[in-house]
Amino acid sequence: MHIEKYSIPAEQLVKGAWYVGRGRNGNVGLWDGEMFLVIGYKFDRPTIKYESPYKDEEGTFQAFLRIDEGTMIEPFGDIGWDAHYGRLMRFSCCDQE
Repeated sequence: MHIEKYSIPAEQLVKGAWYVGRGRNGNVGLWDGEMFLVIGYKFDRPTIKYESPYKDEEGTFQAFLRIDEGTMIEPFGDIGWDAHYGRLMRFSCCDQE
């Protein structure tokens, strides 16, 4: 199965969400409400780089798909890290933005 997506306008990006796209330093970025945080390299060492959202005349990160981080549906327990980790997670097939 393939999906085809147009880029997501900056006004529709969700703060705190991860996106797959095309960037100068990397192709996965975390939107902080103003910039994308992308893992890039400086002198062969990973570092966080900031990229502005792509627009017609400027920007370096073009978002196409919000990443679904999943929902834990069979956690190991009810509190703390036991609720965070588990046996089974549910993911949406495709973001419909």
